[in-house]
Amino acid sequence: MSASSAHQGMIARLPNDWASVTVGELGNVVGGSTPSRDSSHFWGGSYPWVTPGELTSLGAKHVQATREAITRAGLDSCGARLVPVNTLLVTSRATLGSVALAGRELCTNQGFKSVILGSSASPDFYFHLFKTLTSELERRASGTTFLEVSGREFSAVVVPQPPLPEQRQIAAVLDTLDDAIRKTEQIIAKLKQVKQGLLHDLLTRGIDDNGELRDPERHPEQFKDSPLGRIPREWEAVVLGDDARITHGYAFEGQFFTDRPEGPILLTPGNFHRDGGLYFTAGNTKHFTGPIPPGYTLTQGDLVTVMTDLSPRTLILGRAVVIGDSVPLLHNQRIGKVVLTDRARWETDLLCHALNDERVRRRVIREATGTTVRHTSPQRLLKSVLARPSLAEQRRICAVLLEHDERERREHGSAAKLRLLKAGLMEDLLTGRVRVTSLLAEMRP
Repeated sequence: MSASSAHQGMIARLPNDWASVTVGELGNVVGGSTPSRDSSHFWGGSYPWVTPGELTSLGAKHVQATREAITRAGLDSCGARLVPVNTLLVTSRATLGSVALAGRELCTNQGFKSVILGSSASPDFYFHLFKTLTSELERRASGTTFLEVSGREFSAVVVPQPPLPEQRQIAAVLDTLDDAIRKTEQIIAKLKQVKQGLLHDLLTRGIDDNGELRDPERHPEQFKDSPLGRIPREWEAVVLGDDARITHGYAFEGQFFTDRPEGPILLTPGNFHRDGGLYFTAGNTKHFTGPIPPGYTLTQGDLVTVMTDLSPRTLILGRAVVIGDSVPLLHNQRIGKVVLTDRARWETDLLCHALNDERVRRRVIREATGTTVRHTSPQRLLKSVLARPSLAEQRRICAVLLEHDERERREHGSAAKLRLLKAGLMEDLLTGRVRVTSLLAEMRP
């Protein structure tokens, strides 16, 4: 179904007591503008001035602060218009359909169509509704360099107009879900931050037989000097090459690569997240449909590390990951596979954390070769010095990290469920398929 017919079908199925109006009938549609950069008198004033990029990274409903502000002279020079609080801000070029509400009086550049809403339109309701209109805006847009929707086309978009009390109730339900999602995301961010400090403590102080972090301030006698600095006295400073070997991957033939989901995925440096873990998107995933030489398939539990960086800015050289429960992955020649020669010396998960320790990775990056793209080798990686606790203590450390990771996974799961619930409710409530009064009645105890 085309975007046009889908949108028209939605409008045709609105409840009988809902109106359908054009965006132009909701209020006053205004554009924005940019003062000349040649005049310093136009910039650095007191009038907040918004660009589309600020909406895409906003992460909130209201625009309160902006990167730049213009003067009264700048405002007058370009015909930009100050819009009041709760004006609906919609990006109308390049990135189409990003939405926010003005949290204060402000003006925008020419990449917006702003709607100063009338008294029969709830800003909160239309903030949510316009997030569903991207396809319709793209259908109405034109342009060769980038898509842009004109003021005329924007104003002609037909949208639902429920009774105002129902608009407010719908917005309240969706706002509540947004708040829950935002709080869950804040918890996840805090957990990630806490883990960095926890990892540092565990990799430098460890956990004693009583399950407590060692304290170098109160008990300096429990620590000793090492090439990595002070480490617990029971630990050993070891060279990776004494405990493991590193194997290169294979240079798979390019003619067999496809973007379609056919065949196993080739693991490349582009799949390593700089903050840890692997990720696969349409832009960084290549499937391989050709013959696979024996021994070059990676499976769950394999420890791999990046030997060739993507660029001087990515900083993923030396980043290590334990392969999780995923689809089969192929071992690329830019990836090293770390194979333990004695499994009684390391827990794989702790060895992975030890390789990711900044003290270790700084040396890997410093000693890498190449100018445009940095590269290391198995021989250089195997010279890495690591702090190795006893196997029993490694297991205690891994248990603490696993508990932390499990909580983070639970929060990620909660956030995913909330997003799914919100997506379904947006589809139902914003079209009148499910009436908010019925939903609220069901939710009452």
